[in-house]
Amino acid sequence: MKIKILIFFLFLVQVCKANMSSPVWEGTSVSTAFSSKDIRILSERIHITIDKAFSTAKFVVEYTIQSDVSGRQIPLLFYAQDYKDNFVVSVDDLPVGIQSIPEKYTHIDNSPFSAFAGPFERSHQPDGKDEVTICWSENTAFVYKINDLKYFETDITPGTHKVRVMYTAMAWTDISGWVSAYSFRYSLTPAKFWKSFGTLNIQVEQEGTIKELGTNLGRPVEQQFATVNSWVFTKLPGEYIELSYSPEINILAKALIFITPFGMAAIIGILLFIGHLTLVRRYRRKFPTKKYSPIVIAGSLIVPFLVILSYIYAYPLIDGIIGDEAGRRHGYVFLVMVLYPVLLLIYWVILWLLDRQQKRSLPSSRN
Repeated sequence: MKIKILIFFLFLVQVCKANMSSPVWEGTSVSTAFSSKDIRILSERIHITIDKAFSTAKFVVEYTIQSDVSGRQIPLLFYAQDYKDNFVVSVDDLPVGIQSIPEKYTHIDNSPFSAFAGPFERSHQPDGKDEVTICWSENTAFVYKINDLKYFETDITPGTHKVRVMYTAMAWTDISGWVSAYSFRYSLTPAKFWKSFGTLNIQVEQEGTIKELGTNLGRPVEQQFATVNSWVFTKLPGEYIELSYSPEINILAKALIFITPFGMAAIIGILLFIGHLTLVRRYRRKFPTKKYSPIVIAGSLIVPFLVILSYIYAYPLIDGIIGDEAGRRHGYVFLVMVLYPVLLLIYWVILWLLDRQQKRSLPSSRN
C-alpha cells in the first residue's frame, strides 16, 4: 500500500505540469497557397533569411503559375496570421491588395471562391461555414474557417505569371524542455490539393554565426549547414516545413541535465545517509544502553527533508547554470513535499533497525 501511495505522489507533479498553460509560444503561422482549379502551379520557390538572433525570418515565396482562362480572377488563397509588419503580394512585379474573405462568402458553393472547393469541408457546427485543416508540425494541426483566409483579385491572361509573397515571420518558442527551442514553420498542407505539383525549391540563409539547424527536410544539397543552404523537391516532402534551433549550453549544464534532479537528490541522499549512519553508530558505541537514540530521531526528521529540498532546488540550480535560454517549465515541483511524511517514516524505520542491530551486537548492552 505504501508503494502505491509513493508512486501516486511521484506522478502528481507531472500531472500538474500537464495541466499548466501551453509551453509553446506560437509565432507566425503562414501556409503555402490554396490554388484555384483554373490555375496550375508550375513551381514554388521559398527563400528564408533568418536573423542572427533566430527571432525573425524574412520569407520570400515565389510561385510560377499557369492560367488556362483570362479575365479578373482569384487565383490563390492564403492563410497568414501573426506576421510582423505587412503581408505583401505582387503579380508579375505589380503589387496587389490583400483582403480578408467577407463573411457573406462562407460557403464555397455559392461564392466567388467555388473554384477552391477541393480542400474545404462543410463545418458540422451550427453556422455551417466551410473550413479547412492546416498542419503546422507533427502533432499540431488546426481547423480554420474560410473567412480566416486572405485573397486578392487581379486580371490574368492565359499563360505563365509570377506571384511573389513577402512577409517577416516571428519564431515559435517551445519552453517545455530544459533549453528553449526556437522554430519557424510554414505549412505545405494546401499543396496536397493543387491541380499539379511541379518543383519546390527552398533556400535558407543565415545571418551572423552559422547554426546547426534542425529540420524535417533532411540534409541540404550542400550536406552541411552554411550561410546559404538549399533543398530541391519534385514531390511534396511533407505537410509542413520546420526549421528549429536550440542554443548550445555549457558542459556543466549538460552534465546536470544528464544526472537529472532526481539523480542529484539521490546522490545527496546517499551522502546524508552515510554521514547520519556514522553519527548514529558513534552515539550507540558511546551510549550502548540508551533506549532511544536522539541522533536517529533528529536525523530521521532532517535527512528526508533535505533530500526533498535538494530535489526542488535542483531545478532552479540547473536553470541558473543554463542561463537566459533555460526553459524554466517544470510544473509544480514543490508538491513533491507531500512525500515528506512517507519518506520520513521509511527512513526512520531503516535507521531504527540499524541502530537496534548495533545495540544488540555491543557486549555492554547484553550485561
